[in-house]
Amino acid sequence: LLIALNQIKKADNQLHPLVVQVGNHATPESRIEFAWVLFQLWLKAGAPSKEKWAMFLLGFWGNDDIALRLTPLIRKWPGESQHARAVLGLGVLEQIGTDTALMQINGIAQKVKYKALKKRAQEAIQAIAKAQDMTADELADRIVPDCGLDERGQTIFDYGRRQFTFVLTPDMKPMVRDEAGKLRANLPKPGKLDDAELAPTANQTWKVIKKQVRDVAKTQAIRLEQAMVTQRRWSVRDFERFFVTHPLMINLTRLLLWGGYDPNGQLTQTFRVTDERDYANVDDDEVGLDNIVQVGIVHPLELDEPTAVGWGEMLSDYALVPPFPQLGRETYALSPEEVGQTDITRFADSKIDARALVGALTRLGWQRGVPQDGGVYYEHAKPFANAGVTAVVEYDGVPIGYLEGWEDQSLKQCFFIPEIYNADGWYPDHKKRLKLNKIPAIVISETLRDLHIIAGKGK
Repeated sequence: LLIALNQIKKADNQLHPLVVQVGNHATPESRIEFAWVLFQLWLKAGAPSKEKWAMFLLGFWGNDDIALRLTPLIRKWPGESQHARAVLGLGVLEQIGTDTALMQINGIAQKVKYKALKKRAQEAIQAIAKAQDMTADELADRIVPDCGLDERGQTIFDYGRRQFTFVLTPDMKPMVRDEAGKLRANLPKPGKLDDAELAPTANQTWKVIKKQVRDVAKTQAIRLEQAMVTQRRWSVRDFERFFVTHPLMINLTRLLLWGGYDPNGQLTQTFRVTDERDYANVDDDEVGLDNIVQVGIVHPLELDEPTAVGWGEMLSDYALVPPFPQLGRETYALSPEEVGQTDITRFADSKIDARALVGALTRLGWQRGVPQDGGVYYEHAKPFANAGVTAVVEYDGVPIGYLEGWEDQSLKQCFFIPEIYNADGWYPDHKKRLKLNKIPAIVISETLRDLHIIAGKGK
């Protein structure tokens, strides 16, 4: 068997017939666990490149659980000088090919501190999306797993004499509710009076669902916040398909305020999604979506004060807390002195630890610039696709890799260029800077919000 396993070739995308036969005679659970144990033994042996079939086997026999176990390793390997192994890991996730596995690749493409790995993940997502004739964002909509939940966004864990219901709390924690209505962080251990077959199966299913939901919900909350920040829109059909009727996403969708937009992108209607998956306005009256063209997550700057107050009271009455700041979000505006300028320099006197600066920019969705002489980079950029502009912030300069003891940084200036900018060259001059009064208010506010958060880490 080991000789047959050693014949696995990544490019062939095939297993040796003997391995296929052995696999067909095993249960899916034992087959998956066998592959994982071999992989761990390979790592323990120093991960010899000649035996990397031990990783490839995860791609052939792996499932959602393997994808969730493998992803944290992929994320940390570049920091252990194992970039090539991390890239192989991306290939394994792609080979597994489930929604959960592809979502892990997409998560790495959006947020990981190792730029080379992030770029490879982005290339993988772009290739997958292109093969399916869609954008990366459109692919991300389609690869959110249901995590074993039913059409109502729930599932029942059956112990025979007692049952427990899945609950996703407003802070994205998976929990269960017992028959008395009490919330529990975990299912109890099966007891003597519980069904000997149902209870252990339900308990094991809960462990898998809990891990998967926690990971997926966190990733999706970040994605939805960025959709609000960049003002992404969906057709009514896609909104209902990817959010309202999706078993997991409906749990997040109910917590947010949504808007309907006309062909010119103007907000014409605000609504929430009820527990019955109907739509209700600020007066809690049922409304339809027949007269709108697109749906998006409402930014507070789109609302007048009475509407914002009304929605705040309504959501509070229903104890609906969004997974990220929405109506209560801090908003910012240009100062009178900045209105006619091209650069924001109000944070130039700040002094920020280099590690804190890079970490905060990464968490807030900014993309690192290209390293220049000496491996030092001087900028991060954040695209706002719906507005067709990119924010660029420049600082003194930080090196790739080890930042311990590096000099503190100042946010020298921030400006906007009229394109979706992907840093790919040396010493960009950014001559096409736009005047700040030409930038949409939401883009200004979100950029300043990020800069305030970063400057707040200063000394």
